[in-house]
Amino acid sequence: MGFGLDISLEQIRTALETFRGVDRRFQLRGKAAGVSVIDDYGHHPTEIRATLAAARQCGYRRIHVVFEPHRYTRTRDLIEEFATAFEQADTLLVLDIYAASEKPIEGVSGEGLARHIQETGKREVKYVASFQQAAETVAAQAQENDMILTLGAGSVSHLGPMILETLGARNSLTAAELSGLITGSSK
Repeated sequence: MGFGLDISLEQIRTALETFRGVDRRFQLRGKAAGVSVIDDYGHHPTEIRATLAAARQCGYRRIHVVFEPHRYTRTRDLIEEFATAFEQADTLLVLDIYAASEKPIEGVSGEGLARHIQETGKREVKYVASFQQAAETVAAQAQENDMILTLGAGSVSHLGPMILETLGARNSLTAAELSGLITGSSK
């Protein structure tokens, strides 16, 4: 396409060499305790399925998803599609709905979505009320060679650093505990 637009080969080469991908599309946020934390903007059931299918191709041992539903109307209108969109996830945590300027709809909530997904037979679905609870819960579940995937169009993109910090603290605590055990046993 670049040639068709009369862009020089050198300009095309430079652009391709410096291109780092699209922000919030399967973006590696970091790795701690052998766990990769990836963030994706996927918030529609079709996007979620595609993202999880791609994640399965990466060879991770288990995929832990933290999902922040986006908009009350979307959650209400697509609840049946959401119920099956996470089938490729090993564990699923559902946060409160990111309103995106919508007013709450009675009977539509992140907790209700989690319950509905659970009722359709999905294993290990849990509602979490805060980012802190999500970070602690998912970090406790994850083991080396696992992926933690944050999904949603709202503020869930801020969760990755919290998860990495929690994983790092867990890893440091484990190292300190082991050091204490080794020191204590040699006395």
